[in-house]
Amino acid sequence: MQDPDPRVLARARAGDVLAFEDLVRAYQGDVWRFAYHLTRDRVMAEDVTQEAFLRAYRFLGSFRGEARFTSWLLRIVRNCGMDALRRQASQRARQPAPGPPATDPAARAELDEAIGGLVEDHRQPFLLIEVFGLSYREAADVLRLPVGTVKSRMHRARLALVRALSDQEEAGGGAGPGEDEAGAGDGGPGGP
Repeated sequence: MQDPDPRVLARARAGDVLAFEDLVRAYQGDVWRFAYHLTRDRVMAEDVTQEAFLRAYRFLGSFRGEARFTSWLLRIVRNCGMDALRRQASQRARQPAPGPPATDPAARAELDEAIGGLVEDHRQPFLLIEVFGLSYREAADVLRLPVGTVKSRMHRARLALVRALSDQEEAGGGAGPGEDEAGAGDGGPGGP
């Protein structure tokens, strides 16, 4: 994610509503995708997106520029998402939503399931770094964690995803009965 033009940001910070609308248009898709990955619910992601932009507008004057604008905005999205999940948990159990369309729907569904299966502490840095392209430092700023912790969580997330995708492949996408993915003679009757 690219930071906005500094002039647009300065105008928005000064209260220019049209400049803020430019920021909303520029970041709305990325904000919604991050909210969706946090909540796993399309409607809730829309609510989180709206709330995040309202908070960003309300507090834009207090943005000091110590972190990148995109890191600041994604931190707001994360906080709004966590608030929404807490509200939902107190009201009812979460219902997973179908994933967004992809070129290969089966592969996309497997990947979405694997990412959704990550524990929250591993999923958030993974999304920020691998999906949104933030650096480790930027992700650490968003999550308010030391960089070393983010690196450790990324390593664990990648290991968990490899295991989950391997398990899915073995369970449904691997070789059929009597076939062998690695080569002939490894598991049939009379084999080693």
